[in-house]
Amino acid sequence: MTRLAVFVFAAAIGLAADAHAGPATGDIVGTVMVNGAKPSAGVVVYVEGSYGVPVPPKEHAVIRQREKQFDPPLTVVVRGTTIDFPNEDRVFHNVFSVSQAARFDFGLYKSGTSKSVEMKHSGAVDVYCNIHPDMIAKVKIVDNAYYTITDEHGRFRLAGVPAGDVPLVAWVPSGEQATVTVSVKAGAVADVKLEVVAVAKKRSHTRKDGTPYGRYN
Repeated sequence: MTRLAVFVFAAAIGLAADAHAGPATGDIVGTVMVNGAKPSAGVVVYVEGSYGVPVPPKEHAVIRQREKQFDPPLTVVVRGTTIDFPNEDRVFHNVFSVSQAARFDFGLYKSGTSKSVEMKHSGAVDVYCNIHPDMIAKVKIVDNAYYTITDEHGRFRLAGVPAGDVPLVAWVPSGEQATVTVSVKAGAVADVKLEVVAVAKKRSHTRKDGTPYGRYN
């Protein structure tokens, strides 16, 4: 093999390797402050927008009904994920939502049984029980898998985010969301700080037909 042939062969290998290389990515780390106070846990941080077709996990998410409460009270899923709602109490429940992102009504179902719903649209979903007014859960549906929840120090990390200018959102169940554009560079780590405003909302709500709850609890 001549020197020229060796060079061309090596160049072809390099082009093939580049063709099979994955997209350039970087990481985003940061801290979220709530109401200008100390960093806060439990804030959802995610990259907004669609990056290819969302691939929901094969396993379902689960929100259990235990001691007349939803467990967990906050769930984040990728659009297209199915959520199971098993009733682990000894009483009947009627789980429902009238939120724009997901409207459903499971009707009455007894202990030991479960109902499911696919979350088809991005957005926030308020989940209630038509019998027990203190049962409240939030579901945040996002368009891609680049999401996380801040730890007890208000810190977060998103790994493998596609390089470029990406919109990063910090969201709390009760309050305003904050959005900032982050420049993600291949192989680098972008460090950002966000601040969101949370408000104390009344937790009262009506039943699925718009009427107030009765005395049964």
